[in-house]
Amino acid sequence: MSKYIHNIVQYFFHHNVSDEIVSRVHDRLAHSEEDTDIAFREIWTELEEKPMDEASVEDAYQDIKKKVFGIENTKRKLSWLRIAAIWAVPFLCLCGSIYFFTGQGNPYKDIEFVHKFTANGERNLITLPDSSKVWLNGGSSLIYPSRFVSAERNVCLSGEAFFEVVKDKRPFIVDVNQIKLKVLGTTFNVMSYPDNPRIIATLETGKIQVNIENQKKPFILSPNEQIEFDSESGEVSIQKVRAENKSAWRTGTLYFEETKFRQAIQQLERAYNVRIHVLNDKYNEQTIRAHFNSNEKAEDIMAVFKMLIPSLSYEINGNDIFIK
Repeated sequence: MSKYIHNIVQYFFHHNVSDEIVSRVHDRLAHSEEDTDIAFREIWTELEEKPMDEASVEDAYQDIKKKVFGIENTKRKLSWLRIAAIWAVPFLCLCGSIYFFTGQGNPYKDIEFVHKFTANGERNLITLPDSSKVWLNGGSSLIYPSRFVSAERNVCLSGEAFFEVVKDKRPFIVDVNQIKLKVLGTTFNVMSYPDNPRIIATLETGKIQVNIENQKKPFILSPNEQIEFDSESGEVSIQKVRAENKSAWRTGTLYFEETKFRQAIQQLERAYNVRIHVLNDKYNEQTIRAHFNSNEKAEDIMAVFKMLIPSLSYEINGNDIFIK
C-alpha cells in the first residue's frame, strides 16, 4: 500500500484539520479506491482494540461521519462493537466507491451521503433518489448518495434488505462484503450480516448479475434462484427456492427451511430485539424447519424450538434468553 495515502488517512482521522484539508482529502480518497480501503480497515482494527465508553464511541462515530461525509450522526447509543459491525462494512465499501460520484471540481459539492440504520426488532421502508424502494431488516445499515449522478446507481448494505429497483438505463449496484450485485430493474433479497460468513442473494423477478471477489466470471440468477457465498471458505452454491419466502420477514413472518440453529437464533434476535446467550453450543448445527406468523411471540418460538430439539434447555429473563 502506498505510504502516502496511508499517512493521509491516518493523520486525517487523528487530528483536527481545516476545511481546506478536508476538501483535499476528499479529492484524494475519490481517486484511491484500493489504498483507501486498506487504510480504513487498519483504522477500524486499531479503534476496535481500544477500550471505549459510550460517550467516546458516539464522539468517534460522529467525527468520522462528519469529516468524511459532511453529515450529522443519528443520536443512537450503541456499543462500539455493534457500531463497527453494523456500519463499518457499508462505510468502507462506500469509501472504496466514492470515485463513482466524482465529477468536475469537488465531488462532495452537491452530494450528501445518507446513512439509514434499522435497530433489532424494527423494519424500515426507504425510498431512494431514483424512487427505488428498499425494505431494511433489523440490525441492518444502508448508505447511499442523496442523488444518483454517475453512470451507476451505487448503494452499500450491511445486514438484510429487500430491493424493488426502478428500471433505468443506469445499472443499480448493491455493494456488500466481497460481492457486488448488478441489476437494471428487478426485485431481490440480500442478506449479509457481519456476524455470519454466509452472504445470500435471492432473486424474485428480473435478472441479477453477481460479482464475487476472486471469481473469474460473474453469476447470473433467474427468478426463484438463490446464490450463497461463504466468505470464509470461498464456496459458492446456487439453488432453486421459493423466493417470496426469503423476503417474508418484511411482514414479520419467519421462515426456517433447514436452517442451522445458530442462524435461527440470530434471526430471532433481530426480529424480536432479544439477546440470546448461548451457554451450550452443542445445538448450533441442529437444523430447524418451521414457519412463524407475525403475531408469534419470542417465547412461543422458543417453545417450538424445544419441541424440535427435545434436549434443548433454555431460560427466559425479560429480553434475555439463555441457552443452557
